[in-house]
Amino acid sequence: MPFHSNRRAFTLVELLAVLAIVAAIITLLLPALQSVARRAQSTNCLANLRSLQQASLAYSADEAGWLIDARLPHGGLEQGSDESFVDVLARRGYCDTSRIRSPLDDSPHWSVESGGEGVPVTGTANSFRRTSYGLNNHLAREFSPWAAIDPSLASDRLSKIGNHANTVQLLMMATTGPFAGADHPHVEGWGSASTSPTVASTEVEIAAVTRGAPSAVSEANWSFLDGHVETARFASIYAGELRNRLDPRVSSVYPNLATAP
Repeated sequence: MPFHSNRRAFTLVELLAVLAIVAAIITLLLPALQSVARRAQSTNCLANLRSLQQASLAYSADEAGWLIDARLPHGGLEQGSDESFVDVLARRGYCDTSRIRSPLDDSPHWSVESGGEGVPVTGTANSFRRTSYGLNNHLAREFSPWAAIDPSLASDRLSKIGNHANTVQLLMMATTGPFAGADHPHVEGWGSASTSPTVASTEVEIAAVTRGAPSAVSEANWSFLDGHVETARFASIYAGELRNRLDPRVSSVYPNLATAP
């Protein structure tokens, strides 16, 4: 007697319905999965920053408190790029060069030899990105706004800075635009709280962690002169020329404002 199964095969309509449901679930889960991946990358980026910050402090300890310097311009004349912190820390064995590229960095301006797309930095014919991270220019001799007025005003030594725990030294450089090839921003030009996120984002990747349009609540990674690192909202780093954690003249009084919305 022949055997007859009571089970029937799925129809094409049923298969398509199942595929549609699976696709809808994936669509719903994808942002969450991307967010998890982004946070993992951010954690690895913080580890890079911590290593670079410790390397910077080791350099300062060996150099009587003098700070590492910035030398990669965002245009203009060559200023001795081999003396940028990027090369100095690696050349003197304080850190390995893999630490200069953030896992969050998707800039097209890395050279092909560095595993990038080989697109020259905006405004140049053959200059490429050298680092994901830059120095707060308030702590860099070559680009200090106050040293330009009087060299003695440069905050280029640990002993010249009152609050190490609340003063940023390393930050994340913009991945596109002229500053993609630099190793420092120009914080003195960021202006008031209302416009500073937009201005700063052309120099610094202030939304490296959260992505999206730059705003006061955009998040990026920052490291400080006492060695600690933070994922912080832009408003908790900079809220105006007299309220920020970048200019050593005012960073010592900014902790009470660090929870700014």
